[in-house]
Amino acid sequence: MKNKVFRVLGIVLLVIGILMVGYGIYNKVKTNNKQKEMMENFESALNHIKDSNNETTKENKKQEDKKEEIPLTDDVIAIMEIPKIKLQVAVKEGTEMDILNYAVGHFKNTAMPGKKGNFAVAGHRNYTTGEFFLNVHKLTDKDEIKVRTHENTYIYTVSGMEVVNEDALEVLNPTEDATITLVTCTEDGKQRLIVRGKLKE
Repeated sequence: MKNKVFRVLGIVLLVIGILMVGYGIYNKVKTNNKQKEMMENFESALNHIKDSNNETTKENKKQEDKKEEIPLTDDVIAIMEIPKIKLQVAVKEGTEMDILNYAVGHFKNTAMPGKKGNFAVAGHRNYTTGEFFLNVHKLTDKDEIKVRTHENTYIYTVSGMEVVNEDALEVLNPTEDATITLVTCTEDGKQRLIVRGKLKE
C-alpha cells in the first residue's frame, strides 16, 4: 500500500515537473514571437518614413499626409541593443506587466531617448516572463547601450551600477544631462538592480 502511494506521488510530481517546464518553454516561444513581430513592425514603420522622405519636392504635400499615417507600431518607441550581452529588444511605452512580459518598458514621464534628462526603462530577468535584462549585471563602465528610434540611433555608455530597495523611486528622478537608467530585479527578486549610463558625445 505504501509503495503504491509513493508510486502515485512520484507520477504526480513528474507530471507537475513536465507541466512547469512546458509552461516555461511555451512562454519563451511566445515572448520570442512577440518580440520578432514588434521589431518587424518597427522596421516596417522606419522604412515607411525613409520612403516618404525620399520623395520629390513636388509631392511635399503627399509626404506630409503619409507621415501622419505612420503606424504607432504597438507603442514600440525604440529598439535597444547591448552588444556586450548580445541583447536586442523592443522598447514599448509603459511599464505595465503585460508590456514587461514581452518587451522592455519605458517609464512614462521620464525623458525620451537622446533627450536631456533620465531615459528610464524596466525589464525582467527571469525565464518565464522575459529574460531581457538577465545579464545586465555583466556590464561594466564604458560598455555601450544603443537605442535606435525612428529619428536616430543614440549610444549611451555605462557609468555605474547599484542595488537599491524596490521602493527607491529616486532612480527615476530627472538628470541634468542625457542619461539612461536600466531597472530590473536582483536575482532573489527582493531588491532592484540599477544600471546607469550617459549619452556618448
